[in-house]
Amino acid sequence: MTTQMTYVAPPTRGDEKLVAEEGGIVKGVVTYMVMDDLVVTPMSTISSITLLNKFNVKEVGSLDEKVVSFGVNEAVKLLNASLQSKKVLSDVFL
Repeated sequence: MTTQMTYVAPPTRGDEKLVAEEGGIVKGVVTYMVMDDLVVTPMSTISSITLLNKFNVKEVGSLDEKVVSFGVNEAVKLLNASLQSKKVLSDVFL
């Protein structure tokens, strides 16, 4: 390993207040879409339409939305599947 890295100092006390006031890293309420290959993108109307076109979806009623919650066991399954598969969410939650 010969790659030189730049050290980034942790936030100072004043910066912590600024981050808390702005709501952290994400500004405002944002909904994200997680794809089967674990790509995370902000959810928007345009991104949804683009995704439907990409997969040639003609009937929106044929789609399923699945909300999942997970703990340590599911996190371990996700990690394991992410190292072995390109369709991680399907492998773990379906």
